[in-house]
Amino acid sequence: MLARVPTRRALTTGLVAVVAAVVLAGTAGAQTREVRVATAPSRVTTELGGRFSFRTTIANGGATASGSLIAHLNILSLRDGTYVDPEDWSSDRTVYLGALPAGGARTITWNIHAVNTGSLAAYVTVLPQDGDGSPPTTGAAVRFEVSERDTLDAGGILPLALGVPAALALLAGAVYLARRRRGAASPPGASR
Repeated sequence: MLARVPTRRALTTGLVAVVAAVVLAGTAGAQTREVRVATAPSRVTTELGGRFSFRTTIANGGATASGSLIAHLNILSLRDGTYVDPEDWSSDRTVYLGALPAGGARTITWNIHAVNTGSLAAYVTVLPQDGDGSPPTTGAAVRFEVSERDTLDAGGILPLALGVPAALALLAGAVYLARRRRGAASPPGASR
C-alpha cells in the first residue's frame, strides 16, 4: 500500500484554514482588549451600615464598535477569614451595556451598603455578552475600610447618668409630699 502524498491544493487549503483560525482567535480577544475600565474614587472610608458609591467608566478604544458588553461588580475581603456575600452589599451588580461605538464610553454608578467591617475591595469586570471566550477586562479595585459604628457617645453620658436618678428622686419626693399633705388635710377620725 502506498502512502498518499498531499497535493498542493490540499496543503494550500490546510494553510488557509490555519491562518483563518489564528486571525479569528486574535480578533475574538481584540474586542475586550480595546475596552478599558476606569474606576473612581480609588479609596473609601466608611462605617458599618454606611452607604457610598463609586463610578466605573467603560470605554471602547477600538476603531470599530464593540459587541454587546456586560459589566459585573464583585466585592471581596482583603483579609482571610471574613465572609463577604456581594449580594448583601449591592443588589444591582450586573449591567448589560449593549455595544459601545468606536471611541464611545459609558459610566456606571455602583451603590454600596457596608455590611461587614474590615479591609475590603470592589472591582468591575467587563466581558462580551456573546461569551466568545475573550478574556475579560477588569478595572482597578476600589479599596474601602469599614470601621465599627459608634453607638454610644461616651462624652455626653455624664449628664444623662446623673440627671435620670436625680429626676427620679425629685419625682419620688414630690409623690411623698403630696401623700403626706393629703393625709394631714383629712379630718380626725376619717378613714383613709
